[in-house]
Amino acid sequence: MDFKKLFAVIGTVYCACLVACTSQAPSDHSDEHIIGNPTSAVSSLSVQNGNEPQNLVMFDKTVRRIHQFDLSTMQHIRSFEVHNPKDDHYVVYNQNGNYVVDLSLKGLSIFNKYNQANNQPIHFEGKPQSVAFDPSNGYLIVYDDLMSVGILKLDPNGEVLKSWVGGAVVSGNESISAGDVNSAGQLILALSDNSMVVVDIEQTLTQQKWVFTKFATTLTDIRWMAPLTQNPQQVLIRSADKIVLMDIGAQSILSSYDITDDVIKMSKFNDPHVILRSGSTFKVVYAASSTVQVKTLYLKSGGFDADSIMNSNLDLTRDTWSFVDTTKNISSIFNNLDETRADRRFKRYRFSDLLATNNKQIPSQTQVELSTGYIFTLFPSELGYAVRYDMNSDDQLEAKLFNLNYIPAN
Repeated sequence: MDFKKLFAVIGTVYCACLVACTSQAPSDHSDEHIIGNPTSAVSSLSVQNGNEPQNLVMFDKTVRRIHQFDLSTMQHIRSFEVHNPKDDHYVVYNQNGNYVVDLSLKGLSIFNKYNQANNQPIHFEGKPQSVAFDPSNGYLIVYDDLMSVGILKLDPNGEVLKSWVGGAVVSGNESISAGDVNSAGQLILALSDNSMVVVDIEQTLTQQKWVFTKFATTLTDIRWMAPLTQNPQQVLIRSADKIVLMDIGAQSILSSYDITDDVIKMSKFNDPHVILRSGSTFKVVYAASSTVQVKTLYLKSGGFDADSIMNSNLDLTRDTWSFVDTTKNISSIFNNLDETRADRRFKRYRFSDLLATNNKQIPSQTQVELSTGYIFTLFPSELGYAVRYDMNSDDQLEAKLFNLNYIPAN
């Protein structure tokens, strides 16, 4: 046997394993190139400059039902049976209209405030991958894993006024690369030729085809975009090699930052931002005052697990940066508090000077959602058990036995 060759092979395998084991930056980029945010089994409590939502809706993965809770009192308000409960289900909730959208494989149902269901107002063949929702204008966009785009206009009670399902090719042979809806009710899309379009949603629904204005960019491989809440004409964009702030009205780039580090998280909660890491250097990239801003940290052992940030919430108005990290390896670059249910901690900083203000353990095996003031946890109990933990104290409220009415009799 040629021992030199053998040792060379062993060395190569060892080095490959060493790189794989020591590099923990998220490698799953399969969820890039979506519209809006990835689907979630829990309705978001992330709000910008508004009153904190008092209602939370979630798909209980233990009993396979949708529950609604009043967070102010921790009362279980109502529950819905879903079609095909064994499938994955995702929810969207309108706080003002008090209606719930249930998404699943090939399925969409809307439960209004009177608990009446509108099943299958649109039809698509795939699994819902992402959702963009503009509750003020009633626009709901669903993007599935077969690249179909379902667009609905809902009235304040959740009734469907108009709907249309289109394909991913928007202009010529160019398909959707990324997109989102801004607070002005415009659907902004990047296309595969690196151009951008601003879709007129009303005319698209009326004419049952894509209606838009288009302009070219100098970017390469646009993978993610997030309209700013305070200025809907400005969009933070992640391309292959840059993070860019673009003005879609002026059709021009306002500011940019070159990506030379690993992208480990992209978040639209509440202010859009991208988190980068290189060695012990950790950067939060965001937009303020019409420019791309970068805040740099140098990590200390035991401070937090930079490679395993599960979700990130930057609120410039409240001057807070909050996140949940874990000691487990994770892969998603998007917010996902359910990727692992073990060894999770919630941490919050005053963003202006990075003073740590919160550090709390999250109970294992729970479905979780975060608001400004609370951590909501649903335990895997067939009888029903949920706890709301106060962010700034040791106070907690419980909801118990809310599944009793839905346990089948023997």
